[in-house]
Formats: sequence, C-alpha cells, structure tokens
Amino acid sequence: MGKRKERLIDLSHTLTSYGENPFQQLGENARSMISTFATYEANGFYECALYIGDHAGTHMDATKHFNPDGLYTDEVPLEAFYGDACILDLSHMEAHADVTIVDIQRAAEKAQVNLEDYHIVLLKTERDKLYGTPDYFRDLLNILPDTIEWMINKGMVTLGVDMVTIELDRYIRDPDSGLKPNSPERYPAHCLMKKYEWYMIENMTGLSEIPGSTCKFAGFPIKIGKGSGAPMRAVAIVEDEN
Repeated sequence: MGKRKERLIDLSHTLTSYGENPFQQLGENARSMISTFATYEANGFYECALYIGDHAGTHMDATKHFNPDGLYTDEVPLEAFYGDACILDLSHMEAHADVTIVDIQRAAEKAQVNLEDYHIVLLKTERDKLYGTPDYFRDLLNILPDTIEWMINKGMVTLGVDMVTIELDRYIRDPDSGLKPNSPERYPAHCLMKKYEWYMIENMTGLSEIPGSTCKFAGFPIKIGKGSGAPMRAVAIVEDEN
C-alpha cells in the first residue's frame, strides 16, 4: 500500500485594496486599503499598512455581528473552525434560488454523508468563479433560515459558503416588505445568531478542488478584541496516496 501524504488546499481569496477589486466584499462593509508603509530604500525593509473591516475577504461572522449578547471574535471557540467537514454541491442551482431543507437533504444523499457526523458544513456553489466581477454580488443563492436552523439541529456549528454572503438582502429583494434600511431582519438567516451560537464563513473559494465530499478543515480567525468577525486563512486538509 502507498504511503498517505497530506495535501493542503487553500480555500481563501487574496485580500487586496478596494481600488484593485471593488467586488470582493459587500458595499456595506469597510473598504479595504493596503498600502506601502516602509520601503527597502527608505527603511531597509518592506512593510505594508492595512485598513480592513472585520468582514474583509474570506472571513467568519461571530454571533456579536447580529446578537448584542453574542460572542466577540476573540471569544469564539477555536474548535468551531477545525475538524471534519462535509462538502455539499449546490452548484446546479440558479441565481436567487432559495436553498431549502430538501435541497440540503438531496445534496447530502448525493455526497453520501450523514450531516450529524459533521459540525462543519461547506456549501459549494461555484460562485467564487465570479469573484472580482459585478456578478459576484448579484448571482447568489438564498439559504433560507429554516434550512440553516434544520442544519444547526443536526449538529452544524459552522457553515461555509463560496459566495459573498449566505443570503439575499430582503430589503432589496422585496421593496414592499416594509423593512427599513437599518432593520436586521433584512438578513433573517444572520438573525439566527440571536437564537443559536453558530458561525458562518463567507467569501470562500476552491471548494471545487477538494476531492470527494469530505475533508479535514482548518480556518482560524484573527483574534480581534470586540470584533464582530475576522478574516481567516481557510484550508482543506486532504490525503493523497503516493
């Protein structure tokens, strides 16, 4: 038998300045700025200065994001972002489609996984191919709150997606909803953070490169005091036979 060797697959987008890529995070988030702070000629070394929001690039959302009584970024358990993960394929679904419980059940059946065995669920939509284009903001799936709550009750703690966000803005989608621009109910799936201690990872990439339907996942957020989220370097760890 061949010796097994681990291989790392990067599931993170490269974070750049807003001017280089205005289509990497939603417009309501802080715009990233990365500039040269020190140069070899002037300082003898090279260094960058960063201005980024805590939801920049590939990032996690802490429950403090929508729950005043939730956990700040530096309080979230690291165990939520490490362990066995399953990958469910939703790439066949069209833009703005509602992701239902039945859709998840069918994807899990196709992947031959039992959701109760995985506290990390990664949804492959292949929208990461649109990263850096206006369509990255427009071509989204809408993961329904009932669907997420059902997965949480199956044992899910962390949900990852290769889209800019997990759901459509109800204020924009339904102008007659009566919602106000500052209403948190614009994002009802996010509002589940008021009920459950669970986490999401948005702006992932590379899920299509993972062989099979499972992997070991590691993606630890920057430890930001009083943060509502944090950029992370998300990685899939898979075994190759040599």
